[in-house]
Amino acid sequence: MIDWLITFAASNPVEHVTDKPIYGQWYFSNVTLMLLVSGILTLWLILPAAKKIATGHTGNTIEDYRSRGLFANMVEAACLYLRNEVFKPLLGEQTDRFAPMLWTFFFFILINNLLGLVPFVDIFALLGLNQAIDPVTHQPIVTMHDGEEYYHYYGFGGTATQSIWVTATLAAISFIWFNGVALLKDPKGYFLHLTGGAPVFMWPVMIVVEIIGTFVKPVALALRLFANMTGGHIIVATLLMFVVQLSTQMGGVAGHGMALLPLLGTIAVYFLEIMVAFIQAYIFTFLSALFLAQLVVHHGHDEHHEDDGHGHEGHGHDHDHAHAH
Repeated sequence: MIDWLITFAASNPVEHVTDKPIYGQWYFSNVTLMLLVSGILTLWLILPAAKKIATGHTGNTIEDYRSRGLFANMVEAACLYLRNEVFKPLLGEQTDRFAPMLWTFFFFILINNLLGLVPFVDIFALLGLNQAIDPVTHQPIVTMHDGEEYYHYYGFGGTATQSIWVTATLAAISFIWFNGVALLKDPKGYFLHLTGGAPVFMWPVMIVVEIIGTFVKPVALALRLFANMTGGHIIVATLLMFVVQLSTQMGGVAGHGMALLPLLGTIAVYFLEIMVAFIQAYIFTFLSALFLAQLVVHHGHDEHHEDDGHGHEGHGHDHDHAHAH
């Protein structure tokens, strides 16, 4: 039996998505390593692309306004789409002020998501470079199964955004950012937003509801990204477990033939996971822009209107607030 099959055929597929200490030391875990790798990779890819996208340095020819390189063109296309089709309808004239932060969210989360699709854990296990070591005996951790020894392996791979701690931190950064920007820009308008445009006698209820809603937003951001990235990886781990079990326990032509079914399913899910990686990065960025717009754009138009002579007051406020939500 090949030892590294234990990385595929774990009895509990959740083991594939849980964080693990690097050589038994929790102060530097697998998720920490992947975050560092993702951060360095983001800078390494995006900064050179940004330089190739920069225009107008040497003259006014068409070449001065053309991105140089395929990857730079891809980055520029993504940035322009997000700016013009996603951010601008929400943020209006303030789009360019907030676009850099939103672009940072998108590319950092996207690279984290995509990096998690590379099977680093299994590659390192094949090479025997990440065996789990008992912190007391300093010997490899071995499990006996059907009279055979299986070595355990640590991380060196996976998706950092499948950790609730990582997604919660990203959501907290987004939460502090859009609330901080709104509060600094217009403190009066920020607190007026908490009234929800309701009459004064309803304020005690509306303020409580709006405060709860304010804290629900980052929770939704964190849980959505965490659940989607975790669920797909568990499905992949489960299907691969079936592949190994059918091949090794049934054996023969029948076992290997039946193992092709979950293997094909794994390939299909992997393609789906690529799409999910883009979608979840987009959704996190879009919702951050939406929450920001509700605070810094819409409340600017949410002032109570004067009585129009028919006893109707504050309709513009109610309409804008409803539109924002």
